[in-house]
Amino acid sequence: MAERNYSWATMTGDFAFDPDTVRFKGTLVKYPPADEPGPALGIAICNQSFGGGSVSAEITFSSPSSRASCLLILYYDPATRAFVGAGIGNEALYGIAGFDNRWIPYVTVGDANRLEGSRLYHIECRVRGSLVDLFVDSVRVTTATLPVPLPRSQVGIWCRDSADISVHGFTVVPESPRAFVIMQLTSPYNELYQEVVRPVCEAMSVRAIRADETYGPGLIIADVVRQINESKFVIAEITPANPNVYYEVGYSHACGKPTILIADRKIEKLPFDVSPFRTLFYENSIEGKRRVEEGLRRHIKEVLGLPDATAT
Repeated sequence: MAERNYSWATMTGDFAFDPDTVRFKGTLVKYPPADEPGPALGIAICNQSFGGGSVSAEITFSSPSSRASCLLILYYDPATRAFVGAGIGNEALYGIAGFDNRWIPYVTVGDANRLEGSRLYHIECRVRGSLVDLFVDSVRVTTATLPVPLPRSQVGIWCRDSADISVHGFTVVPESPRAFVIMQLTSPYNELYQEVVRPVCEAMSVRAIRADETYGPGLIIADVVRQINESKFVIAEITPANPNVYYEVGYSHACGKPTILIADRKIEKLPFDVSPFRTLFYENSIEGKRRVEEGLRRHIKEVLGLPDATAT
């Protein structure tokens, strides 16, 4: 395993940083306007960039209060201090939540006041597209589908308690983003996928997948929904008026999934429901192939928030 080279910065609260441990120094503080005492809060952010994969750590509460909590931050906006995190606490044992001037609880499960002092909890959050899975001691305890995929950002921890919380072995394992490709599964769209869409995605470290590349038992529509939810974005070829294609595009839009629409320039008129959306048109020629490759790269770069056309 490669040596971790993580550095940390305190955004709020009181933290101490050792080579492999972050310690939140919990205490009681007074909160306005009534100066009522309550457990201190803290946010620490590390230098690791994350847009999908897993974030894990071992968490120990020295003496958890009734409001003790520790979340692994999966997305953090330094301008607004908004974040999305997942972890454990005493108000609800397991939770996935966002904060943007107010708490947005995506899912909370488990009884209150069940944290054990001095116990080592192994927490792992796995993020794929809009899906977040929370594992505690290797058990998947809950999952949530976020309104949108998490943008790439640095990650960290959020703590709240009147006593110390130790976070050991914080580890980030990134995963290449996925693009779910929606199109009619016939020629010439098969060739467009094999010769243009898939190579462009692979060159940008994006895994492209179509519904016909999903194997195993189960309902086809359930597999499609899962693939869309797990994708960072969607690429949809909308030239033929294919009901399945438009159903999947509609579901993607309803989920807030970034969707890149492409269509053959020969199409006379786009259907009313998609005509307002920006569409990448292409021509079935050598020059047309080059232009759609270039346009697709620009769209993917924008969706992923990349500074250049190379995903890293």
